[in-house]
Amino acid sequence: MNPFLLLGPVGMVAVGVAAMVYWRRRSSAALKYFLFGGIFWAAAIAVKLAMDLTVTTPLYLSWLGWGEPAALIALGAYVGLRTGVLECLAPYIGFRSRRLGGISMDEAMAVGVGFGAAEAVVIAIPSLLQMLVFFLYPSALAALPADQALVVEAQLSQPTYMALAAAWERAFVILVHAFTTLLAFVAAKAGWKPLLAAVLFKSALDGPLPVMQSYLGAGWLGTAIIEIFVAVMGLIALLGIMRVRRGHAGEAAGKKL
Repeated sequence: MNPFLLLGPVGMVAVGVAAMVYWRRRSSAALKYFLFGGIFWAAAIAVKLAMDLTVTTPLYLSWLGWGEPAALIALGAYVGLRTGVLECLAPYIGFRSRRLGGISMDEAMAVGVGFGAAEAVVIAIPSLLQMLVFFLYPSALAALPADQALVVEAQLSQPTYMALAAAWERAFVILVHAFTTLLAFVAAKAGWKPLLAAVLFKSALDGPLPVMQSYLGAGWLGTAIIEIFVAVMGLIALLGIMRVRRGHAGEAAGKKL
């Protein structure tokens, strides 16, 4: 087993915490706005989990009747749109509320950073605890059913680059969350078009992943292609953040004049 895989979840937590520390120091946004982001993420994930427990598997099994390629494309469209709608609608509703209706762009950015950081930390911690148990007590594998033990051992024997890819991915995904949250913030004040853009952008990130993961595989080349795709989406999101913030600053200056 490869103990360096611990760098994956540790790095994910570090990226999430670092993003919040950086934005708090730059903007002096109150900690409660990062917390609101985490609450919005939890609300979206709760609905996702409910869907996975009820409709996702029956839908995918029905799509398999079309053949595997078509089923994967349909699954990608479903996963992408579900993520886009739920994860953008949650902050949008929050920004329409009286409590958050008057916050600043910097505070809305903190909500987006908190959204992405919450995802990184909550995904990482269970994985970290599980790894620690098996690395510190290898005999615990013997307590598992044979087939499950083989799966766990294979997961814990992956190359170290898989750990680095996990932290790398979170850094760029946080940018996507921040960008789409800013678009939801703008939409709450200026109309539905920025919200639609947020939904489509986030759907474009998640939608292709089922097909890519299925056909590219888990080797270094497939992992590299997927992580490059995520990085490109994150960099586009960074440019989008800069553009939204410049536009908002320009509007504010115009109103003062």
